[in-house]
Amino acid sequence: MRATEDRQAIARALRGSRIWDEVVIGRESVTVQFDPSALGPAKALAMLKHAVMADINAAVVDAPNLKLLVRSDEANAPDLADCAAANNCSSNEFLNILVRSNLSVDMLGFAPGFAYLSGVDPNLLGGRLDHPRQRVKAGSIGFIKGYLGIYALDGPGGWPIIGRTDAMLFDKTARDPFVLSPGAEVQIEWV
Repeated sequence: MRATEDRQAIARALRGSRIWDEVVIGRESVTVQFDPSALGPAKALAMLKHAVMADINAAVVDAPNLKLLVRSDEANAPDLADCAAANNCSSNEFLNILVRSNLSVDMLGFAPGFAYLSGVDPNLLGGRLDHPRQRVKAGSIGFIKGYLGIYALDGPGGWPIIGRTDAMLFDKTARDPFVLSPGAEVQIEWV
C-alpha cells in the first residue's frame, strides 16, 4: 500500500470500530478524538496500537471514482499560464501532465470541504501566491507542487488557480454534504 492508502485504511478501520468521536486524516497521520473521562488515555493508546497492528486490509473498500469537467479558459484559470511557464511548458502540456496523473483525495482541510489531491507529477513546480485572494469561487482548482486543491465553497485562498469545475461539490441536504472525501479517486477532463 502507498502511505495515502495506509492512512485511508487505518481511518476506515478506526471509524468502523465506532469507538472514536472523530477520526481525521492528516497529511502524514490519522488523529482520533475521544472523551478521556469515558475512555482513559492509557486504554485509548492500547486500543490504537491494537488497531494499527490489526489487519487494516480488511478495512480497504473501493473508493468512489469521480470525473470532473474543468474549464481552463483565462476567466476560470487565471494562473494557468504562469504555472505552465514556471515549468517550461505550454498551458496545454501542463494540463496534459495533470490529466495523466493518478489523482486521489489525500485529505480535507484548511477550509470546509477543501480537498487536497495527491498523485500530481512531483516534477511539476509551483508555490503559493505572494498575495492570497480574498475570494476564490467554489469549484476552483489550484496547483501547488505535488498537489491539486479543490475549493468546495467560496472563500479566501492562496493557491494559483488553474481551472474551475461546475460540479456540485457541496450539497447541504446530503448526509455527508461534501462530495469529495478522503480516498476518492478523481479524474479531470479539461474542456
